[in-house]
Amino acid sequence: MYRLTINDFTDEDVAEFHRLMSELLTKCASVGERHAPEGTWVPSTAGLFDQMAESMQLVAEVSRALNHTRAGIRRVGGRARQRLYDRVSGRHEGPAGLA
Repeated sequence: MYRLTINDFTDEDVAEFHRLMSELLTKCASVGERHAPEGTWVPSTAGLFDQMAESMQLVAEVSRALNHTRAGIRRVGGRARQRLYDRVSGRHEGPAGLA
């Protein structure tokens, strides 16, 4: 079984990973600042059903950001796994000089 190593990730992969995480945290902070500036969510509506609808919109906004980040991290990992596969398969193509 072969495992990913640091060498399977390029500098661009690492930069993209860090950018994705920064974007996610910025989005979460932004949502928190807009909807819970004192650290506690205060619904903008009075009725319970309206509050539930509002909360679902907030959850959807955060969920979209999480899904975007998760997909990006999968892409980064996929590229690294492809490099691992290329490296391993290139090294193990079979004995070259056996007769």
